[in-house]
Amino acid sequence: MNRPKRNEHNRETILEKGMELFNQRGYHGTGIKEILDACQVPKGSFYNYFESKEQFAVDVLNYHHDQENAKWQHHFATTEGRRLQQIREMINSFVDGYEQDPNLCGCLLTNLMGEVGNLSESFRKVIQASSEEVISCITEDLVVAQQEGDVRTDMPVDVMAKLFWDSWQGALLRTKVNGSTQPLQETVDTLFTLFKAPDGASQENNA
Repeated sequence: MNRPKRNEHNRETILEKGMELFNQRGYHGTGIKEILDACQVPKGSFYNYFESKEQFAVDVLNYHHDQENAKWQHHFATTEGRRLQQIREMINSFVDGYEQDPNLCGCLLTNLMGEVGNLSESFRKVIQASSEEVISCITEDLVVAQQEGDVRTDMPVDVMAKLFWDSWQGALLRTKVNGSTQPLQETVDTLFTLFKAPDGASQENNA
């Protein structure tokens, strides 16, 4: 017997609620009952969309990645300025958001990475793929910023991108532990200082 046709709007609603619950309680702290109650869907409907809780979490991670990527693309498309400035403005907006409630840092990938990263092959693959895509996007943005003369050229962009991603993840975890965005602010300030092109090189490139 074929499964009923899925309502993608309902599926998206469940994924949205899943992001919220996993961010608040973690994977192991969130049961199927909590998910069903929060989404107000019967158990049968949930399993019509997702084969298991693990598959649901994998789909939530993919959905979260797509949402975050869309935010970045929208930001670049709707703001003016040089790429490094655009990156800093977007990151500042994230930090400002975390300032409202540092205990609910919004990077689901960071929050679940340590909890389920090696729990199964499915989790390992989705987290690795998401991280690699983010690093690739950061690399592309740094290349643009290099071409505009704002980022140093004596350090490979892929090295800077990996350093940024790894540092950001660590700072997010410290923000949750400390209940303060200071680790994020200090890390971002340090990285942007490190990546910045020497004043002379920037002026020469812009001449």
